[in-house]
Amino acid sequence: MSYINRSHKTKSVTMNLRNGDTRKQAGSNRLEVTVLSEDWRIPNQSVSMTVREAQALRNFLNQYLAE
Repeated sequence: MSYINRSHKTKSVTMNLRNGDTRKQAGSNRLEVTVLSEDWRIPNQSVSMTVREAQALRNFLNQYLAE
């Protein structure tokens, strides 16, 4: 498996995917989604999950957003 380190940015969201890490440590393959705050008083909000959890989320969204 090759190492993947990808990012995607929109106006209000940043997504980072890290997969195929050779360290084989628990939790080293992760997806992080950060919602950028436009208010200086409120920090950016982040959600971090394993690739397996991200795949479960993708399946859920594909199933219920297609309706």
